[in-house]
Amino acid sequence: MTAIQPGMIPCPSCSRPLALPIESVLTGRAIVCAGCGLELTAQREASRDAMDALGNWYEETASARKAAASAQAPDTNPPVATPPAPKPRRRPRR
Repeated sequence: MTAIQPGMIPCPSCSRPLALPIESVLTGRAIVCAGCGLELTAQREASRDAMDALGNWYEETASARKAAASAQAPDTNPPVATPPAPKPRRRPRR
């Protein structure tokens, strides 16, 4: 059995790990399994209390997610190395 990471569920059809983006659940967008093509959507009305709780949690944690994302973002302006100074030219002997 494959270990499932947080934010993922096993596909009910093929058991392949399936990402479960909170944004998709909250907006009602279908989540499609890359393994078998099964489309999953949340039953919003049947899950109203859970959807409300998830939405509240998502709003309350927005600043923490934003801070974590910016901390992981690569530096867009890496330091530039200074080229070495040119060596002085020697005059030829006469």
